[in-house]
Amino acid sequence: MNKRSICSRPLFTQSIMGRLLIASLVLLPLFCGLLGFSLDRAFTQSLRSSLQTQLTLQVYTLIAAADFDQQQLWFPEQLTDDRLNQPSSELFAVVFSINKGDPVWKSPSAINQTIPETWQRQNLKTGQSDFSEINSVQGGLFYLQYNVFWEDDTGVEHPFQFVVFESQKKTRKQISSYRQSLWGWLTAIALSVTIIQILILKWGLKPIHDVTRDLKHVQQGQFPRLDGSYPSELKEMADSINTLLSNEVQQRTRYKNTMSDLAHSLKTPLAVMQGSLHKPGTIDTTEINQQINRIDQIISYQLKRTISAPANPFSSAHSIKENCEKVVSALQKVYREKNVNVTIDLSEKMTFMGDKGDLLEILGNLLDNAFKYGEGEVHISGKYSESRETSICIEDNGHGISEENRRKVLQRGERADTSLPGQGIGLSVVTDIISSYKGSIKLAKSPLGGLAVTFKL
Repeated sequence: MNKRSICSRPLFTQSIMGRLLIASLVLLPLFCGLLGFSLDRAFTQSLRSSLQTQLTLQVYTLIAAADFDQQQLWFPEQLTDDRLNQPSSELFAVVFSINKGDPVWKSPSAINQTIPETWQRQNLKTGQSDFSEINSVQGGLFYLQYNVFWEDDTGVEHPFQFVVFESQKKTRKQISSYRQSLWGWLTAIALSVTIIQILILKWGLKPIHDVTRDLKHVQQGQFPRLDGSYPSELKEMADSINTLLSNEVQQRTRYKNTMSDLAHSLKTPLAVMQGSLHKPGTIDTTEINQQINRIDQIISYQLKRTISAPANPFSSAHSIKENCEKVVSALQKVYREKNVNVTIDLSEKMTFMGDKGDLLEILGNLLDNAFKYGEGEVHISGKYSESRETSICIEDNGHGISEENRRKVLQRGERADTSLPGQGIGLSVVTDIISSYKGSIKLAKSPLGGLAVTFKL
């Protein structure tokens, strides 16, 4: 099911760049649409506000030009705005008598104009105006109503309503032109931003492509590791991959060396057994059994050495003191008759980053030797440096190992065959495990009189 769902997913969405582009292509039009809508609305409102101001000024101009005489309003033959003088122009004005409800004056431009039937005069207070729009046969109209009154000689008020109409054709044309320009520019900007974003994504994702290319070269055997100059975000990943590659190489080398050592180590006991079988007379079963035990010891050692995996950079941290106390507790039961006194001087903060089995193998072999060949006194101490290097020292008060033999037991190829009696193959296994963690081991004479084994990880 998982495999089918992965295959059915579009390849475009499996790419980081593809996902970012899809997100951009979804968000960018949405952003441009909201921006265009906001700008269009702002421009339309601004245009309407400007038109309202212009119509208000037209009303004020007409009021200033009007003259009330003999119960009638009189206007000059030529008005200030030429559009009011031109028949069938887009601007015309009408004055109504509020008391009678009929038009008392129309501008020359209103000769062929028809006031829409749906339009109604508003009941406004004197000095109050009303701006709105209405549809008509000639097209949409904006209008502004304004109430004013004149007093005659007797003090009687004569209220009039001035109404100025203007066609929406010019305004709609301006809005249409603005919208074409606006959406044209927004489309051009969106395309430009998309192209620029593609270039930025290619530039930003180039290090990932470089890592992928270098990994292919590593897979093909052209490079042993990732040695490119990567950004800080990818540096840690590249280092982890290099560590895994190094561990894999070490493991292959370990297998190769183990098989070589096993073949070499088996030659001698097999030759002895072959010689015993070809001796005339009775077969020496004692010597054959000794060689069989030796072969078993060699194979056990090589198997232990083979399965001791190299350090894993993603392993958990294990407390050295806690595991050391567990091993000591078990060994004190085994060597109960010796009544070994153990001193542990380890910090709680000291940890081992690796396989817990490796840690127990190291501590188990070294402490078992200290219990077995010591004279009842074992001291365990440790140091922890700022560079995260852990140093553990295990000492006993036994007879120790001579300096010459100390060098031999730690040399590769001088394991089971040349180890001193009492050390067995355990010390060689410990050496290999510590080497796999890029550590070191050192044998020296202990102040207690016996052997001091110091290993660093």
